[in-house]
Amino acid sequence: MRLPDRLGRRLGRPFHSAIATSFAVEFAAVEQILLPQLMASGASNLLLITDARMASLALSDGSILPTALGRDYALHSPPAADGIFHPKIILQIGRNSARAFVSSANLTAAGLAGNAEVSIEIECNDEDGPEREIVRSIWRYLDALVPSSPSPARDGLRWAGERAAWLDGPPGLLLQELDDGSAIAFVSAPDATGIGDRFVSFVGDEKVQSLVVISPYWDTDLSALADLSRRLAPKQIILPIDATSHEFPVDAPFASKPRIVELGWSSRRFTHAKIIVASTARHDHVLFGSANCTTPALGRAGATGSNAEACIYRRLRRGGAREALGLDRWLDGDAIALGDLPPRVPSTPIPLKAIEARQPGTFELDGAVLSWRPLVGGVDEGHVQLLDNAANMLVSIPVASFQRSGDTRTASVDPEVQRTLCFARLVSGDFSSTIAHVAHRNALRTRRREMPTGAVARALAPFTDGADFDLWMHQAFETLARADFEQTTQPPSLASARKTPRKRDGEPHAPVSLSYEEFVQTHPRGRRAGAGDTNSLAGTYSDSIRDFLNLLSGRAAAATATEDDDPTFDDPTEEAGDRDPDDGANGGVFERPRQPDEEPVDPAPIDARLYERHVTAYAEGLEWEEEPLGPSDVLRLRFWILFLLYKARCPDLPHGLDDSSATLSWPRFTVRILVAFFCGRMPAITRLMMARDYSGMPVDFMECWITVLWSLDAIERLLADRPKERQFLKYIPELRRRVVALLGLSPDELAGSLAGEVREGLDRSVGRRLALVR
Repeated sequence: MRLPDRLGRRLGRPFHSAIATSFAVEFAAVEQILLPQLMASGASNLLLITDARMASLALSDGSILPTALGRDYALHSPPAADGIFHPKIILQIGRNSARAFVSSANLTAAGLAGNAEVSIEIECNDEDGPEREIVRSIWRYLDALVPSSPSPARDGLRWAGERAAWLDGPPGLLLQELDDGSAIAFVSAPDATGIGDRFVSFVGDEKVQSLVVISPYWDTDLSALADLSRRLAPKQIILPIDATSHEFPVDAPFASKPRIVELGWSSRRFTHAKIIVASTARHDHVLFGSANCTTPALGRAGATGSNAEACIYRRLRRGGAREALGLDRWLDGDAIALGDLPPRVPSTPIPLKAIEARQPGTFELDGAVLSWRPLVGGVDEGHVQLLDNAANMLVSIPVASFQRSGDTRTASVDPEVQRTLCFARLVSGDFSSTIAHVAHRNALRTRRREMPTGAVARALAPFTDGADFDLWMHQAFETLARADFEQTTQPPSLASARKTPRKRDGEPHAPVSLSYEEFVQTHPRGRRAGAGDTNSLAGTYSDSIRDFLNLLSGRAAAATATEDDDPTFDDPTEEAGDRDPDDGANGGVFERPRQPDEEPVDPAPIDARLYERHVTAYAEGLEWEEEPLGPSDVLRLRFWILFLLYKARCPDLPHGLDDSSATLSWPRFTVRILVAFFCGRMPAITRLMMARDYSGMPVDFMECWITVLWSLDAIERLLADRPKERQFLKYIPELRRRVVALLGLSPDELAGSLAGEVREGLDRSVGRRLALVR
């Protein structure tokens, strides 16, 4: 099979995440072959984990530079060790299913579409079973490769884990028995036990009749093969080798022991598969995946190897491997004398040490702040050059101008540079590093969005289609907020609302969240990093509501996907299994908009009493509920304020909500909501929780706060010349002072570019609509 052809299929509901590992990487192959298939399966949360030096080589050897790296997919490289990072895994994750491929194929054009490789595909759902245990083992292995400290890679793993809680749990048995009597295990390195030791233990006391080994690379002294032979004591060792091009060390002392046979696979394809088959009277024991027959990969008796590797072990009935791999041609093939083998053709050594010495470290852009973690300390001179997608220099920042905090250095980047920044390198004297990609953390956050189906897709439609702002849409809002809550073990809407997760005995940790008041106190006004850098709704369905509100309020919608890879949503009625439990007979949780082919009907007259009932219910909920609030609750506040502004009486809506201080007027409704959120003995804002790692006020919070303040200004401007409204108007300045005090915004934030953009947008849209702005 061609591996990419298997990736685009779905098991039912779309996958939302995909993680791929490799030693070698070609970014053109990744972006042209791999990513389109992963995205076709539904995944928008994409992570590559590759050897650090090989990733640097791919960016600096003249190959085509990536165009989407750091924005559409994240890249992580574990620190270089004595060996190499060599596993080849692709894991696709969905809400209730997953698919894993463990193979020998690198993420290169040859690996994905050219070489002769070996691969296994393991599918599972969230129900208990051996396949699920193998997939969970693979997930734990991948999760352990990325440090727990905040990073784009950790963001992606956490987002995936929240939407696939069934992957969590204690490790099960290493060896899983299948229904057909066979067995399977995921074996990896680094681990307490070497891969070679694992394989020998699985064979156990069975007498090995034949040992077949396929490996493109070998120890120069065949030490790993000799170690397996000594411990398994096979009657015969058979090595299928491509005689036209091989790296088998014919001069090694052990080379005369095995029987060499012709591999017999297509001579036009390089054989990159790694397979070991130990056949006994009862079973075929098969090991395959990334590990060559070398000591760094397999280890030796009682010792682990130095490489990171990933393999699958299969115990099959006797003859199972013979059928699957066509062992007959090798078991019965004619032996090739060592002297008849053509000379060894060694591959060109990869200068890993030299590449490592030229690496500049890692770069991450979070809003306007560029974070740099040098690979080695003591870099005090030179410049960091910021580059565009063609590696042309945009700006050069002196190393001395970076601010230091531990092993991280930070500097501010101008907005124009942010938009085109792709790579960076360090230049100091005669030294010029390899280039490194810059991870755009906010872009990656926004890119992650689970493909909606069923009731969720129906709820999204009015917001993504730009429908009119109608009362029934608040029910669609609640459907999306509930979906965000239910799809995660730590829901985005309350991701920061749980002050302290339950800790295990003896496990100290800091709270993952702060109350809004604590955030304001611990992030002093003058020291908050660029306000509006982070969107706390990124990766949630609710972010589409924010885009809709931005569109209506004259502020450009945040980009959630590039035009070329905008995800195609499923037919909302396609999957009956995704119906919301509250769906009524009409198949929706809210009134469905009229379809184009339906007869138009006269709109129902606006009933201010209906608005009053909904506004009162919302306000009383804020006043009486005690649950923590999160980002979706801030969005909900902005939703209701903008909704009332859009339903205000104006030339376009002459029968809209009254524009006085009457009981059923939009100013009265607006004040009712703001009093519930900001006033009283325990105002709702005191229950608002925020993630601890926010360096500044999130952009979606600022959009809401400025909208609140603008609405108070609008009420004053509207009623200023009406003597009958003086009694009502005298409460507005005090309410504004109360709001401003609780928000804790600095003068710079209140007068900053983001606040100005929100106000200007509201002036252009709502202000002109209400004739407040000429």
